[in-house]
Amino acid sequence: MSWNGWRAVLLLIVFASLTLNSCTRERSVEAAGDRAQPSIAETEQAFTQTATQAHLAEIDMARIAMEKSNNKDVSDYANMIRSDHGSALETLTDLMIDKHVPQVRTLAPQTQQDITRMTTLNGPEFDREFVNMMVSDHQKAISLFRDQQGISQNPDISKYVEGVLPTLELHLEKALRLQSRLFSSPAPRPRYK
Repeated sequence: MSWNGWRAVLLLIVFASLTLNSCTRERSVEAAGDRAQPSIAETEQAFTQTATQAHLAEIDMARIAMEKSNNKDVSDYANMIRSDHGSALETLTDLMIDKHVPQVRTLAPQTQQDITRMTTLNGPEFDREFVNMMVSDHQKAISLFRDQQGISQNPDISKYVEGVLPTLELHLEKALRLQSRLFSSPAPRPRYK
């Protein structure tokens, strides 16, 4: 083999070695990132995961209400819920990534059963049950956030709680007003011919 042939083989080996080394290093960095330990307390990790499930549930229920309800007030409320909880979930997801907290992508089994049951309802029955769930869910969420407010150690988690809590309280207030309207309106009377 000539000198140019050996030189080409040598350059190919060096290039392959550098490329392989670069790929290995990138995988090592990715793997190290995957193994990063959460940088917040276990109670805060549990809070972020529970809050994520709550946001996911509200977004899913709002989507169903927007599809099924013919009541403008219910549809408007559902649109607000979807938008506000979507924004809060996005912020929380960024915070969890920053703090190396594992992401939650599924709903609690009981919540999934409730949502499945809701898909079988229609009309005013659906509207009333949706609003009842919104009242109950927001009462639980407010309790969760207030509890976290009292024990939070991480300033970023505290800031998140402080930012989202007023929105949850507004959602509950509106749900209670909507619930009152839906349950005080007379039931439709059957028409006889």
